[in-house]
Amino acid sequence: MNLDELEQQIRAISADPAVHGVASQLAAWKDSSATADELSIAMERYIGNVWIGSDQDHDRVYSLWSAFRKESIETIRGMTMNERLYSFGLLDRFYALQGDSDRQALYAKLHAGGA
Repeated sequence: MNLDELEQQIRAISADPAVHGVASQLAAWKDSSATADELSIAMERYIGNVWIGSDQDHDRVYSLWSAFRKESIETIRGMTMNERLYSFGLLDRFYALQGDSDRQALYAKLHAGGA
């Protein structure tokens, strides 16, 4: 599951605004300068502090997030750049970048050696 799929699956759990807030936080990360490790910290904090109306919905959100964190964030340093780009839904953005400084920023975001 990549970040885009995670966002969609979380949005599908419930109409609860708190659940959609989790999905929105995931989507917003792609446009921020935060790294993958910072995403992990921020999401753990966000999910832990937001009040989701149903325990079942909270458990489903956290289960999906935890699976993504384990598959993508905890293993990121062992991935190729293409695997990182796919896992975080950034392939199109990477190939559209024109400047080397923009690519370097994306390398840093994904903890790649190019930074």
